[in-house]
Amino acid sequence: MNQKIQDKINNLNQCSDCVDVKIKKFTPIVDFPDYSKLDKDFHKCSCGKRPLDVVMSHILKIMIEEDVVNQNATLRRNSPIPMPAFCYSNFNPQFIGSDDLILIHPDFNENVALRLFNEVPEVKGVLKGSGSDTVGILNRNSDNFEFELLAGESDRVDVLRTLIKDLIVISKNQKNSHIEVASTTEVKLLNLYNYLENENINKGIAIDGMCGSGAIGIFLLKYGFKKVIFNDINPQAIENLKVNLKLNNIEDDLYEIYNESIEDLTVPNVDLAIIDAFPGVDISEIEEKLAGVSKNIFII
Repeated sequence: MNQKIQDKINNLNQCSDCVDVKIKKFTPIVDFPDYSKLDKDFHKCSCGKRPLDVVMSHILKIMIEEDVVNQNATLRRNSPIPMPAFCYSNFNPQFIGSDDLILIHPDFNENVALRLFNEVPEVKGVLKGSGSDTVGILNRNSDNFEFELLAGESDRVDVLRTLIKDLIVISKNQKNSHIEVASTTEVKLLNLYNYLENENINKGIAIDGMCGSGAIGIFLLKYGFKKVIFNDINPQAIENLKVNLKLNNIEDDLYEIYNESIEDLTVPNVDLAIIDAFPGVDISEIEEKLAGVSKNIFII
């Protein structure tokens, strides 16, 4: 792992002077005794970090002032989705610094986005969208759907722990990536690891047919597979994948990349086929096709 990533991991820890502030999550934020004091400096430590609840309360105050949510808004019911711009596994820091959050909410507009970006130093980017949205291309009959970037940037990084020696670094642009937190990806990799450990599968060629940003295929290469065929119908996913192959020091001769519908891709005989579709997608045709080229199919 390069030093820059290691420095970011180390920076996730709070300093000895950080002081937490407890804010009731089901109580209207306007009832918080220090509501009027919520600004960029409220409870900021000398290290530059603030408690997460304070940051989210500051964000919610601006949303109330801009009529995005009503006066009775609470942290639990009305907060936007806060995606960490840098996440180390399932470690969730309670104190955050500048450019640490990417916010997602279906009712954001340009005015509130600019205020959040300019007035809350922890906000790196603001996206309009819902957590239930399927971001990307659902199948070969679907259009590409993206969140709308209203302010800032939406690049983020997940550093994933696995049961093999290496950590896996996954960079993505949240604007055009389906929401998936680091812990969810880690569970996928854990299940895949257990499958590989319990099956007698030749570590030759694998296909990651809906590869997204590439975490699964990169894991297979680090596990010992000789080659991975990466494919995704979404061209933005392929661009993210190319970045991640370099971040994880994967040599060029260990992979092939295709940007097609898996149903239309010409697939050679492989030792393992991976299916990681969006929730609710009918994979029967894909499973039937891959069964013709691999005896081993792992469905995530």
